[in-house]
Amino acid sequence: MRRFGFILLMLLILAGCAARQSEVQDEDQALVLREVRKVRFQGNNQFSAGALRKAMASKQRPFFPPWKRGETYNRSTLEADRKRLQKYYFDRGFLNTQVSDPKVEENEEKNTVEITITIEEGPPTLVKTVRIVGHVPPELPPEDQIMSGLALQAGGRITKANFDRSQAQLTVMMQDVGYARARVVPRTEVDFDAHEAAIAFELQSGELTPFGDITITGQDLIKERAIRRQLRIEPGDIYSADQLTRTSDAIYGIGMFRSVTPLGTNLEAEDEPLDIDIKVQERKPRTIELQAGFSTVEGPRFRAAWTHRNFFRGGEQLTLEGRGSFISQEARATLSFPYFLAQRTSFTQTLSALNDHLLAEALGVIDPQPDFDLFSITSISRIDRELVDNLTASVGLDLSYNDFYNVNADAETEASTEDNLLVIQFGELTYNTSNDFLNPTRGFLLRGRLDHSTTGLLSDVNFAKFELEGRHYLPIWWKMIFATRLVLGTIQPYSTTNSDEIPRNVRFFAGGPGSVRGFRLNRLGPLDSDDDPVGGNSLIEGSTELRFPIAGQLWGALFVDFGNVYTKPFTYRLNDLRYAAGPGIRYITPIGPIRLDIGFVIDPRSNEDTARLEFSIGQAF
Repeated sequence: MRRFGFILLMLLILAGCAARQSEVQDEDQALVLREVRKVRFQGNNQFSAGALRKAMASKQRPFFPPWKRGETYNRSTLEADRKRLQKYYFDRGFLNTQVSDPKVEENEEKNTVEITITIEEGPPTLVKTVRIVGHVPPELPPEDQIMSGLALQAGGRITKANFDRSQAQLTVMMQDVGYARARVVPRTEVDFDAHEAAIAFELQSGELTPFGDITITGQDLIKERAIRRQLRIEPGDIYSADQLTRTSDAIYGIGMFRSVTPLGTNLEAEDEPLDIDIKVQERKPRTIELQAGFSTVEGPRFRAAWTHRNFFRGGEQLTLEGRGSFISQEARATLSFPYFLAQRTSFTQTLSALNDHLLAEALGVIDPQPDFDLFSITSISRIDRELVDNLTASVGLDLSYNDFYNVNADAETEASTEDNLLVIQFGELTYNTSNDFLNPTRGFLLRGRLDHSTTGLLSDVNFAKFELEGRHYLPIWWKMIFATRLVLGTIQPYSTTNSDEIPRNVRFFAGGPGSVRGFRLNRLGPLDSDDDPVGGNSLIEGSTELRFPIAGQLWGALFVDFGNVYTKPFTYRLNDLRYAAGPGIRYITPIGPIRLDIGFVIDPRSNEDTARLEFSIGQAF
């Protein structure tokens, strides 16, 4: 009987615990379901409510999608958000900002809360002085020149971003002149009453550091020798952060690696050469790519490619690809060698078959060459040599057979559309300091190219063709980029007085997305009696474009393009230039900007469109 009573007592205790646990779970469930419906701010004049909400972990219910809920309300998270907002202001120069305890209004019926946060911003703290103290290496530029280039400047707000960037700038400056173990120690004195800050950066350069042993780890498929051929540094060279970066870029440029990371392995050994370990991560040697796109000029575009990297275990790359659109179709094979006879020298061999033929007059696609269609078989052998940093020389041989068909018998084609064999020797010189291939924001590019064709080397035509191009990208106020471009070109036939003998596939054409926007493709320049383009022997093109951020990855642009094509060589009549202008938008993606431009032709003629909408991928230049 006593045993029965004990069991009954235990059951009652367990039942009571279960009931209590159920009550706690019900309370916790109510807390879990409580949703942050709205977050408001009062007193924020310097930063928008949207920017402040991004700094918080307590997220309100978004406007879109409408079915998505806000974050769960949590008192401790909200208290941490108050500190995050305080830090947000502090990092942006508002050192005296006070964020009050958030006011929480509960709606028990909807099980939601609305949060109101009051902010007393106060005045910003300004930089009173910026000084450099300690040992300034003699290899650095004059102090006033160093100071003028720092992100942190006297008179401006003291922000964490500019503070950290200035410290990094000074460190990199010393590393670039050989002080690999250099350090910068910042010292800041803040007058909270006057809202001013005096900043001093103490330079601790240490000794000039040479490179020590250079090891490469992580490679398996590719030979180590192939990687070492791309090195821009050697043991004993004085340390240079810039050359180390160029080494990484050159190794990555082989195309065989997902990542290339150089690391100093003995940074703590003050008086020893700096040993470098270059860690590489290989990618799959064979890949298949399928791409599809759309352009208002070409219509739908497709590309399929098969790539075999590391063809002979030396980083060689073979690519077989086919691409097509409404106006052209191409099959191409490319074999590239990252090392050819000497360091900094590469070789590329390309074989291609190209058919310039309009498949369908649909989706607004206009034939860029209505007088004829062209089928070309081409072989290009090219050697590229990096002479010095940023300067590359290229030479090669361009051999092509060009078959004109569907030639308009009524057009003024003459000898310019006769089938031809061209054996072109070319040389090219490129100086490029731009910081990005797909979307440059600073630097410039200068490129000159000379093509030569002579009947003495089996070519059907005698001519020399010269092109000169310059591009400049200048950062200006508030992340804006001012980009400019100028192209000059001329073709000089010789041993003949009839310039019309220059084939159509060699002549200059202008107009279109990569040329003068607003004009149809190839429609800017000489036209025949049917208003079809015939091309010319002189070209001038130019563009100015202001690029500015709108929100996130969305950018805007305002542009003015100009240009023309002239029949005679070395002819540039500036009073005959044609102009177009308009706005555009860009969405930045990993494969390049998606671009939409509207070009308005200034003073359009009767046979021209007033404006054209152009959609494509990549910056115009």
